Amino acid sequence: MRKHFVKFFAVSTAAICLIGTAAVPVSAGVGTGIGISIPTGGSSKSASPSKTYAAFRADKLAEELTVEDRHGRLMMELKITNISDTPYTISHRNGQIYDFAILDKNGKALYRWSDGMAFTQSLTTSTIAAHQNEVYQAELDRKAYRKIKDDAVLVTAWLVDTPYVISTNLPTRSAAGSSPAVIHGGIILGNGRWAYDD
Repeated sequence: MRKHFVKFFAVSTAAICLIGTAAVPVSAGVGTGIGISIPTGGSSKSASPSKTYAAFRADKLAEELTVEDRHGRLMMELKITNISDTPYTISHRNGQIYDFAILDKNGKALYRWSDGMAFTQSLTTSTIAAHQNEVYQAELDRKAYRKIKDDAVLVTAWLVDTPYVISTNLPTRSAAGSSPAVIHGGIILGNGRWAYDD
């Protein structure tokens, strides 16, 4: 088995670049995007579910998005870690804390986790304790995923009422003799409205 020092170097370099970018105050009206593609090397020996992953660090938070095609279902997980020594509190306009969206190549939302859900309409807060994390998950069942799979290209996730959106490509199944896997990811910094905002 080969060791992938290049992959480690690329991930470390990307993390340093993202950390350096986060030091700039986020006040963009429309936002700025950063995309990363990292070859992971090798090919699979048999068909297997695949995952995509993206992560970044900004302010007091580290955010990770993992998306997995698991037997025809799409599993999405957003992990938020408070990397500071003090609690991180977010004031929300309503009871919704997070959201996931699946977008087509034009940025149109094909699926949004919160669609059809009811949230309390009072002001709320959510807090992540120092050096702790919260994990938010969503699952798109086989039938719903099959309907949008051909047009879907990007999964996005975010904490509501924060300026950060994290994105990664939809996973694809790899088969024997396929090309090497690639980790795709991106973040969007800013507080503007996106194609999937109401």
